[in-house]
Amino acid sequence: MSTEQHDVDAYGQELARISHHQHEATDARFTVFQALAAVGLSNEQADEIVAKLEAAAVAGADRSP
Repeated sequence: MSTEQHDVDAYGQELARISHHQHEATDARFTVFQALAAVGLSNEQADEIVAKLEAAAVAGADRSP
């Protein structure tokens, strides 16, 4: 296999991995919104809570080794 073909394959695998994680994140976000709506929070309140959770996750990931 040529180096170029290997790079293309690796790139495709990385895109597939990223896509998978994005789909999982979207599904999780939707589930959280459903749960918050079920307890009576407005869309705006739910969005604020989810945004804070996402920001905390990103900040935590930035500190990981």
